[in-house]
Amino acid sequence: MSSFRQKYYNFFSKFYDHFIKLHSGDKQEILRKFFVKQLSLKNNNKILDICCGTGATTYYIFKQLGNNGLIVGLDFSPGMVKKAKEKYPEISFVIGDVSKLPFKPNIFHRITCTFAFYELKGGKIEQTLQEILNHLDKNGQFFMMEHEVPKRPFIRFLFYIRMMSMGFRKAFTILKNEKELFEKYFKKVVKLTSPSKNSKIWKCYKNDN
Repeated sequence: MSSFRQKYYNFFSKFYDHFIKLHSGDKQEILRKFFVKQLSLKNNNKILDICCGTGATTYYIFKQLGNNGLIVGLDFSPGMVKKAKEKYPEISFVIGDVSKLPFKPNIFHRITCTFAFYELKGGKIEQTLQEILNHLDKNGQFFMMEHEVPKRPFIRFLFYIRMMSMGFRKAFTILKNEKELFEKYFKKVVKLTSPSKNSKIWKCYKNDN
């Protein structure tokens, strides 16, 4: 699993949280609270938070679950997972590949991903969606939160640079056809918009109930 991207995120993990606070103030916390509210969690739910980074969203989910619930954070970067464990020792974090999830199938009520889905490389998008589908229980749901395309020219330029990490054609194909992509794997797909209108949540149902 060693790669330049993994080494980059291992290094980035040392100051990732500080960078996010400087960049967004409390906006990320407001968004994460809004996101977790949409999950409609029950106290016995089993949740998997993929591409969890240093565990910020994982922690908000943990706080909403009852004592009978389970939340696991997964990331491919040992550095990110190490930082997450240091911050939240009460939560289970594991190192893993989202395109080859190391769990039994059909066990999670919700699988979540915040501000990381677009950073999956090319073909891993489809592999990951299939893995998500395989690991949700029969009434499970996948929630993905990402930024909308920014309106300000410079910020939009930076957004496109980030999108390019998955490849030029793949990035713009996905941006134009997000709903169609999710509908290939899920029975029902609903788009929600954050209060700020700057972020979106895709709520994807394994079954159409």
